[in-house]
Amino acid sequence: MNEQEQHIDQFLTSSNYHQLSANQQKHAQDILTRFNKQMANDQHLTDTTWTPEAVKSVMVGEFIADPALTNQFGIAVVPVLRAYQEFLKVDNLAKIVKAMEEQRTNMNECRKAHKTWAQLHGKEDDVVDGTQKPAKAAATKKEITWTPERFKDLLADIQKAIATAPQFSDLDLDNVELLYVIQEFLELMVQECGEYPGHWTFSNLQRVLGMMMPLDPHISIKQIHNIVPSAQALFEYMKQNDYIDMEQYKLGLKSIANMQPSEDMLASLNRDERETQLVLSFINSNGIDTDDADVAEAWMDEHKQEVADFMRGLLNPWGEYERKRLLKRQREMQQKQQVVAKPQMDPQLKRKKKSLQGIKFSKKARRKIRRH
Repeated sequence: MNEQEQHIDQFLTSSNYHQLSANQQKHAQDILTRFNKQMANDQHLTDTTWTPEAVKSVMVGEFIADPALTNQFGIAVVPVLRAYQEFLKVDNLAKIVKAMEEQRTNMNECRKAHKTWAQLHGKEDDVVDGTQKPAKAAATKKEITWTPERFKDLLADIQKAIATAPQFSDLDLDNVELLYVIQEFLELMVQECGEYPGHWTFSNLQRVLGMMMPLDPHISIKQIHNIVPSAQALFEYMKQNDYIDMEQYKLGLKSIANMQPSEDMLASLNRDERETQLVLSFINSNGIDTDDADVAEAWMDEHKQEVADFMRGLLNPWGEYERKRLLKRQREMQQKQQVVAKPQMDPQLKRKKKSLQGIKFSKKARRKIRRH
């Protein structure tokens, strides 16, 4: 843990923190983690050496351009940053606070547009007050070269992060349930789509998150309800730790933007019903009115191979499970057919046969029979 992380932990137990509102406390750790990271990356300053100019610049930079940030987050930024600097007892506190207040309106404008101030005004090198940004190094981060071993390292990192990273702290799943959802998503993207982080495509993100995962025979209803928030937390964590860039992050958020109602509906069905619903969704995506049963069935009859290929692709990860389930159904069908085919004995004959079976007499009764 570096010095700034220690400062945040200490702040979260301080009187300065406890004087904040409930909403401000909720977002405090995320705000400070984001702001300190951007201050270090963009301005090369620690949390005790901020300048008014640097604060203004970071407030309208990548820190606030994230599409996932809510209005409640934006409202909390200035009070949290001010309380944090008061807690650190910085020398130029009054100037820092003044800069925050002056930049608040511009920051909110950036948050609503999901853009930095420079992007909003088409001036990548200008700060809001017209002064020039410090020159950035020409070098950019090196793209990750993915290998099976590197991918295993990513899964191990995420397993550790689930227990500690703030992105995963407010989810409804416990650590084991959450790890299963996240690990399955990442593995299916590689195994079924051949896509590692940084190379995701929109269609495959939707296919895996919205269709393939709800068909997992081992996933719980609770986990299906939480696919969307789990994915959002993962995207956030991966962006902050440079596993994906901003474009991939935005693509991920776009893929889950309107997915929650569908996931909730699928969670309310059993697995066979989920398969049926996804077939209907596929038919509907081809412009067919699935409310008209005759039209939908006619289209299916004409496109049997397309429907079969679609479902085969979704069910491919659980091929062995599906094979065993098919065998079980076949055995049950055979047993039913055998019962139907077996000739039934007349109930009257059954009763006669039963009456001919030996009767047990008492010894006294047997002696009486012999005398006669």
